[in-house]
Amino acid sequence: NGVDLARPTDFGAPQADTLVYSGALTYYVNWEAIEFFLREAFHLIRAERPAVQLTVTGRLDGVPVDRLPNRDGTVFTGYVDDVRPIVARSWVSIVPLLTGGGTRLKILESLALGTPVISTRKGAEGLDLVPGRDILIADAPADFADAVLRVLRDANLRENLSRNGRRAVTRYDWQVIGPEFCNFVDEIAVTGKREA
Repeated sequence: NGVDLARPTDFGAPQADTLVYSGALTYYVNWEAIEFFLREAFHLIRAERPAVQLTVTGRLDGVPVDRLPNRDGTVFTGYVDDVRPIVARSWVSIVPLLTGGGTRLKILESLALGTPVISTRKGAEGLDLVPGRDILIADAPADFADAVLRVLRDANLRENLSRNGRRAVTRYDWQVIGPEFCNFVDEIAVTGKREA
């Protein structure tokens, strides 16, 4: 899994006090993450910064969005053809995942676009990123809210996370991992032939 860093990434300046979560709520892991964030952390953020807006992208077919708590300040876009402009124009990409597995493409996409990421440990699992430099990690609701508020308050922190995240994600560029994967397959094929 990786990202295409050769694709255009200039979608305009990020908008102040904007958060984004990319993921179809039809997938339980994403529903659980957003329900947790809205129930446990979002109100703490909006208590200090009432203008904060959260955009949640991804399919909503049959999802009971009205059952989610603390939805004030939240926009559910449903499916979008290209999530990159929304992510690129956000100050923070949140990844409050509690369960699930696999490589977190939403984190790689956000970093490639220069959008700072705040994630739970579970959310960033499997990625070679340095907490505090490339990404912020927080698990407890109050800690997650505090990390978001720190990034919203501090332009230098936002810029550092943006720059470091973009640098860190280069190891996941398709131009890098594609040839590595092909070489790996070639080595396995050659080894297999030698054993036969």
